[in-house]
Amino acid sequence: MFDRRKYKKYARMQLKGRWTTPVLMTLILFLILSIMNLPEFRGMFQDFKNAKLLYTSTEGGLKAFSMGLQEPQSAASMLDSIVSWLAIIVEFVLTFSMTSVLIKMTHGPEPVELGNFIEGLSHWAKAIICGFWKSIWILLWSCLLLIPGLVKTYAYSQMEYLLLEYPELSVTKSMKISMIITRGHKADLFIQDLSFIGWGILCTATFGIGYLWLVPYISVTKINAYHALLKEAVTAGLVKPEDLKD
Repeated sequence: MFDRRKYKKYARMQLKGRWTTPVLMTLILFLILSIMNLPEFRGMFQDFKNAKLLYTSTEGGLKAFSMGLQEPQSAASMLDSIVSWLAIIVEFVLTFSMTSVLIKMTHGPEPVELGNFIEGLSHWAKAIICGFWKSIWILLWSCLLLIPGLVKTYAYSQMEYLLLEYPELSVTKSMKISMIITRGHKADLFIQDLSFIGWGILCTATFGIGYLWLVPYISVTKINAYHALLKEAVTAGLVKPEDLKD
């Protein structure tokens, strides 16, 4: 039976006295992604200025504005796009590495260090393949409507955990197993995510600082749910031990 309260309780116990590394990992993730996403924010600001100019300019002003949209800005826009793609790749790798440390925390009371996070970066290739493979399928399902895309988001949500716990698994096999163990529990996972909304509002009131603690709390809760889902599937015979090998 899916018990989100129990998974949250376990998460608080697992994080107690070991908050430092998860908080530092979250801070590193936020800082790096914020720096890499600066071109996107700059582009949004530029779009706002251009829209304002388009609205207030005379015909001569519009001509000047049009001239300003020639090659230099096109090159800059292309560079911004490259940086945005790199930011996505970096997010895949950093999140995957952070998850590897948090999974280790759910296995026992052994201390974790920032060095474990650095070690987790060695999984960069699998992190990128997994991230893009999952994103492509979610995007394809989302083309049908929002609901199918949301459903598949939860169906594929256990892929990273499976790949980290069972390194022999391929990305495609992890997707199949994720779909099996989430069968009948996608709504439970969705409600579990909704249950953190109150904490999110409080963290926003702290100018985002509270997210440094909330993100690890949510992540460890999700990992505890994953352990329970996999155990349930194995017990029911839906997933066999040999299935966890490629």
